[in-house]
Order: sequence, then C-alpha cells, then structure tokens
Amino acid sequence: MNFNIAADRRNTNSIKWSRKAIENISANADAEPFWVADMDFLPEPHIQEAGRVIAGLGVYGYPSYPTDNSAVSSWLRQKHGWIVSDEDIIFCQGLLHGLALAINLFTKEGDSILVPSPMYRPFRTIPELNNRKLIEHDLDYNDGVFSLDIERFRADAEHADLILFCSPQNPTGIVFTREELESVLMIAKERNIPILSDEIHSDLSHPEAKHLPMGLVNERIGAKCATFFAPSKTFNIAGEHSAFAVFSDKDMEKEFRHKEEALWLSEPGLMIGELASSAYLKGYEYNRELCRYLGETIKAMRETAEKLCPEVKIVNGSASFVVFIDFSAFYGKIETEVLSHPERYKGGKDGGVLSRFFGVAAGVAVNDGTWFGDTWKCFVRFNYGTSRDRVIKALERMLKAIRSL
Repeated sequence: MNFNIAADRRNTNSIKWSRKAIENISANADAEPFWVADMDFLPEPHIQEAGRVIAGLGVYGYPSYPTDNSAVSSWLRQKHGWIVSDEDIIFCQGLLHGLALAINLFTKEGDSILVPSPMYRPFRTIPELNNRKLIEHDLDYNDGVFSLDIERFRADAEHADLILFCSPQNPTGIVFTREELESVLMIAKERNIPILSDEIHSDLSHPEAKHLPMGLVNERIGAKCATFFAPSKTFNIAGEHSAFAVFSDKDMEKEFRHKEEALWLSEPGLMIGELASSAYLKGYEYNRELCRYLGETIKAMRETAEKLCPEVKIVNGSASFVVFIDFSAFYGKIETEVLSHPERYKGGKDGGVLSRFFGVAAGVAVNDGTWFGDTWKCFVRFNYGTSRDRVIKALERMLKAIRSL
C-alpha cells in the first residue's frame, strides 16, 4: 500500500466527507475534513478483493460462519501475544452496541459510571440515555502531556459502580503502561466492580508504543473485566459494524451471551463476516506498515508545529490516527475573533469556537474539544489518517490562521 495516496471519498456516502455534516461543525461546507474517526486510505488489498467477490457473485443469503472465531483468535495471538480460545470470543453488532448492552446488564438505573476524560462523546451519551450517573475523571494534563493519576482515579472510583475505560485513549491517542493498567484493574477488583475496556484503537499503536489488552493484563489480577475490540478502525471498514468481546469473568460472559441471544444479536452479517475474517487472517503486514506510517506522520506534525508555532502542543498520543491539539495559548484571541464577527462564522451549530474558526479561517474541519467535555474547549481532535502531504498542508493552514490574528 502506498499510504501517500489517499482515496477520493467524495460522493461515496461518507459522513466524514458530507458537505452538510462538515458545515454543521465548521461553518464552512468546503472545509477539508479531518474529523470523523475513519481513514482516507483504501482497505488492505485482500479485504478489497473479498468485497469484490461478494458483490460479483450477487448472492447475499444467510452466511454459514456465525461461530467461527479462529481468525479473531489468530489475530489476537499474532498482534498482541494474547492467547484466547475461539469459544471465549463473543461477536457484537458493533463496539458501542456491546458496551451499551454491558452497561445495561452490569449496572442498574441510578448507578454511577467512572469514565476518564476527555471522553469519546458516546461514553457520555450512553450512560445518560440509560439513566446512569457519570463520574467524569479528568486525566492529568501539563504542557502537551496527558497522564493518569492513579490516586485521584482511586478516589473517584470509591463512588463508582462500573469503570468505562478507553485504551488506547480517544481522543488523546495515549497508550497506557502495564503499571497503569494493573493499577486500574486492582482498583476495580478492590471495589468489586466491573471494568469495560474499549480497545477499538488497540491495533494501531505506533512502533515506539506497545498496547497491552486489558484482558491480558488481567490474567494475573482477576478483576471483573470485559475487553472489547474491533476490525473497524484497524482496517478502515467502520461502515460494516462489527466487534468482539472477551470476558475475564465467566458469570458476566454467560449473562452477556444470554442477552445477545435473547435479542437475536449474536450473528454477523454476510459482508462483515467475510471482510473481518480476511482482515484478521491476511492483514498483518498492511497493519504493520500503516502503524509505521501513522507514527511518522504525527512526528512530522510535531516538527511542523514546533517550527512554525511552538506554543501549539500536539499531545503525547502514540496510537491510532486521532490526536488532541492544544491551542490554549491562542484561545482568547480566537474566541474574540469568532464572537466579534458572527457574520463570518455563522452556522456550525454543532461546532464550537475552535471548530468554526478553523473551518472558516483555515478551511479545515476538526472536532471541537467541547465535543469531549466542556473542560477541553481549548483543544481540537485532529484526524491524521490520510496522506501525509494533506495532513501537513492542513496543519500549516491552521497555524497560519492563528498567527494572522
């Protein structure tokens, strides 16, 4: 794969490239999209071929592989060194579906869920829609570096009935250490509360980082843990909803399986079954090269920011293709600009100050930090899962826009 060439995703029913959706967050329908968390690269060639074969055959009946998890277990062993039997892997109709179902099963209305913040917006929405309380635990942040303060986390966990974790973390892209994961698991075990770990970005750690699955680390601790992962981000097939779960606790696993079967949600569709199997069996080299490319891209972003505007901090993310960028040094000027010229920045009703500013002033559509919690208004989430040339040019336009204030 030549990752320097991005696919043309216009006119492909892509929400990321939808002019209406872009205008809704950036006040500029023509802004170039660096927001929704999927990449502009074509999937691995074997995945593309699998899709072409299915389309070419013209046969879309019931598939025959609903319980075949050998490709998934093979991937976990090859990629992460985690040995999981086929029988212990549970298919989910998308990762958020799996998390929402688990939250409903393992908490009750009025219970409190501890979530590290900045948080992926559905981590806020799902508990609220299901009448659960949210304990928002702000990660430590200092001069471009996010970290987990275990003692503060322990204190917040005293009031929690469940921990909802994200590893690697979205939107920061940080990868947690073994020591941090062990501490979180020990806190869950001491409190005798479940921990759900969203690891949808786990296969995209950059070469200098090492992701450890929560379930693997938990083998020596024994907390009530469920690890959720998916091929969607890894192989850029997010439009086909599919995920998998591995439970450390057999009682939780039994209850989860029963509820999926009761809701008739335990089998994959034809297309995603074929695509996921092909990805996990044949996509390792593609994935390794992609991780290398993404690591080099974010390095180039940091070099560009340091050269052109060192006050802007690209935080310490080392996984996936999304990262938080800190514009706090310029937020006051940007806010004054946006609020003083409402006619210039009109629209963007679901955006914030920064997303509207960069949409209009730089032609770049990004997720405003407030989408992840009001505390993070000085940040944007930037998606660099596209050609490096496109990324650097967009970042340069953003830096030029703030320097011109």
